[in-house]
This record gives sequence, structure tokens and C-alpha cells, in this order.
Amino acid sequence: MTEMTTVKARKPDPAKPSTELDADIVEVAPNLPAGLPKGLRNYWYPVLQSEELPADKPVAFMALCEPLVAWRDAQGNPCVVHDRCPHRSIKLSVGRVYDGNLQCILHGLRFNGQGRCIMIPWEEELDDRKKMPSVAAYPARELGGYVWAYLGDTAKFPAPPLEQEVPEELSKPDEFIWFKLPTEVWRANWLLSIDGSDAFHAVVLHASSQAVTAKTWTGGKAEHADVPLHERRMKIVKTSHGIRGVALDAEGTPLHHGHFTVDVKGDRFALPCLHTNPIMPAPGAVPYTSRLWQLAIDESHTQIVRYAVWRAHTAEERQKATRVFHDLALPRLQKVSAEDAFAAEAQGDVVTARQNENLLSPDVDVVGVRRLLRKAFVSPVTEGKRVGLEKGSLTYPL
Repeated sequence: MTEMTTVKARKPDPAKPSTELDADIVEVAPNLPAGLPKGLRNYWYPVLQSEELPADKPVAFMALCEPLVAWRDAQGNPCVVHDRCPHRSIKLSVGRVYDGNLQCILHGLRFNGQGRCIMIPWEEELDDRKKMPSVAAYPARELGGYVWAYLGDTAKFPAPPLEQEVPEELSKPDEFIWFKLPTEVWRANWLLSIDGSDAFHAVVLHASSQAVTAKTWTGGKAEHADVPLHERRMKIVKTSHGIRGVALDAEGTPLHHGHFTVDVKGDRFALPCLHTNPIMPAPGAVPYTSRLWQLAIDESHTQIVRYAVWRAHTAEERQKATRVFHDLALPRLQKVSAEDAFAAEAQGDVVTARQNENLLSPDVDVVGVRRLLRKAFVSPVTEGKRVGLEKGSLTYPL
């Protein structure tokens, strides 16, 4: 089991620059304490899609630089533990599932979902079994088509109810419809991936995949704007959802880029790694919201978990949402994700990227997210408490 944090810290002195907050806080770049690139512990994460976890086979995965294994118990509920047998340290993920418990393939020790050894094949007395150390286990739940794991120190920071830590629609299938995209892996640190979700890069990076004509959509593929990139301009505006870049042509006429600048509620970013983006992919199309988690696999790979969601009570509303997803949202999100992955990977390692950047005024929201992540990482040490979610940050924004 990995350490919760590698930072030793006292309460920061706000009068000092971020790189000189305290001699005990090792910061490798502004707002970047050593250890944070490995991930942020003590939060719920969507580690697998439900269909990726069969009923009779363990599944290995990596999250927050820790090897983990998931399986289903006898009732079909997910279980998650550290992927090493405490006996001789072989991977438990190469073992077998019997009666909802995980059996080590090497010597047959068997573990339940709480990580407790419940059987040693050559021992019969319970007292003897108690001598075997348990394997580190994490709370796990299934909700909204995902397997969630609370990756943290539950003794110090008990897992809050999952429903309070995930977007509201996942608990309200009668009021919403959502479509999951396949999980992706980017070859970039998770912090660089999160930096790349600022709200003004899309005007340039996604020029060909997002900007469409002003023509009202009636079905089929979107008609993309034919204004060449070198003729486009950008206007930075402040919105209820943070800084936003608006695409313009050479004469200053706005291009439809799908992003809302008014009447948006909630937060664009929520701990531990969730970005929310409301989108109207084409004029006349039913708006949707993109939910995007960017969580650390290790220091150089990020797991991308994304779905598109609509508020939909009736069969007609669900039918419209389904049509918009397949015709507009899915191809748009796939192109956007490929472009974002390319940009994140092109930045190299996160320390070098942070040390060599020169931030400009529209980066204010990026700095705000970085400070929030830094606080969430350091707070368990400096203040002994987990930084929680802001009220309303996970509500549907439209």
C-alpha cells in the first residue's frame, strides 16, 4: 500500500511565495508539492466501467501509483484490494474467485472483500489464521455504470457516502440519460491533463473539431465552420462558469463553438479530478453536459473517464438525447479527446512543464485549480483533515 502523502508540512505562511511556504514542504514547482504528481488520495474514483468487471474473474488495474485488483463477491458487489498477497507477494490478480472471495494462485490463501485472510489451506484453527496479515482493502461501490473505489486511509479519513461525491445524475436514472465513452489512457501526468481542460484553449486546439456553422441543426453530422485557423481570433470573457474563450472570425463575428457563457450553474472543476463542461454542439441541438475525470494511473499515465449526460424525463427527451449523442456529441468528444491527449503528451513531464511556463491573465482559473489541488494534498498533513467538495459543485449545470 502506498503512502497517503510524501509531504511533511506545517501550516503555510500566506505572506511567503508558494515556492517558499515552509522548509518542510518540498515544492518542485509553484503550487506543486512533491508527491502530488502520483495522485490525490482519500477520494472516490471511477476505476472501472461495470462491464469491465466480470462475475468470476479478478481484474488488475493501477491507480494513484498503486497496483490494485478488483473482483465481485458472492452478491455481485465489487471489492478492491492491494494487488499483492501478504504471504509471498505474488499478484492476487492472477488468482481465482471462489464463492465471492479471492484465492491466491500460489499457495491458496483466500481473502474476502475487507482484505481479511479467511482460509489457509494447511491450517484449520482460527487462531492460526489470525496470524496471517491482511491485505490492504478499499471501500468499493457500483453506481451509474461504474465501479468506484475510495483510495485512501479510511482510519483517518472515513469514506463519505458515494452519492455525495459523484454528480447528481448518477443517482437519478429516471431524470437523466447518460452515455459512457470508452476509458482512455493518456501518456501524460494527470496534472498536465487537468491543466489542459482550461476553458480557452478550445478556440485554437479544437478549431476543426468544435466550431460549426450558424445553421440550425436538423440531424446528421455537424457542418463545421470554414474559417481557416489563421484567420480566427479569440475573445476572453468572464462567465458564471469561469473564464471562457470565444472564437471569432477575422471581422470579429463569433463562431459557434458550443460553449455556454451565460446561465450556467455549479463549478467547472470539482475534487478530486472532475471537469464539467456544458455544450450545445450545434445550433438547435439539445444541450448536454460532458463529465470528465482525469485520474492518475502512475506519474506518466492518466486514466480518462468521460460520459455525456442530458436531463430527460420522457421517452421523447431520451430519444432526442440519443440522436444528439450519436450524431454530434460522440464524434465531437472523440476528436476533442484525441487532440487533448496529444497536447498533454507533448508537454513532457509535469515538473519541467511547470518550471518553464509563463502564465498569462486568462490562466487565472488554471491557477485556482492548482491551488485547490495543492490544498487538498497538503491539508491532511498540515490540518489533519480532508478537503471536501464545494456545495453544489456536482449539480447538473443546465
